[in-house]
Amino acid sequence: MSATTAMGFDALFEIGDIDMFLNKAQEKCRHKLRGKTFAGMEKEDVTQEILIKLVHSLEKYDADKAKMSTFVDHLIDNKIKDMYRKCTSEKNLSVVNAAQIITTDHGGDEGDGGDMALVLGHTGFAYENFEFLTDIMENMGMNEREKEIFKLRTSGYEFVEIAALMGVSKARISQIWKGIRIKYEAL
Repeated sequence: MSATTAMGFDALFEIGDIDMFLNKAQEKCRHKLRGKTFAGMEKEDVTQEILIKLVHSLEKYDADKAKMSTFVDHLIDNKIKDMYRKCTSEKNLSVVNAAQIITTDHGGDEGDGGDMALVLGHTGFAYENFEFLTDIMENMGMNEREKEIFKLRTSGYEFVEIAALMGVSKARISQIWKGIRIKYEAL
């Protein structure tokens, strides 16, 4: 173990050891990405995007505003949020992760039809993406009730309809939805 492997971002940047600096940043990315999934993207792809952003942002670093370790930490967190947004874009979902919907109504009992969680697509094409919903729900740490409300809301149900289905008030559904949004913002 060399002396530079134990150094922090500030020291590595100061001495100009960019290779070790990027290795340390890569390990930090991998640590922050544990347990997270991205629709249509591998974690290593996300890590590479973050490292590219870091390299391009180093010239903007101002030591008077923040320590390098804080700068790197914020850059990684912000790029992870950007990557979630990129993964949830209609273009990404419909092209990379989507499957064309096939009618699930085979004349069986009512309520037997498919539970359409999210529909995306272009004129004449509809797509259903279960991976997208799974990614969001797992990464946000939603409880079962929040997951159910999220599925219904993204299926197009209004708060009043969800409240009627769940036997609670519209205000309670709004309150739970606000909690879901707070969890999303914390990602």
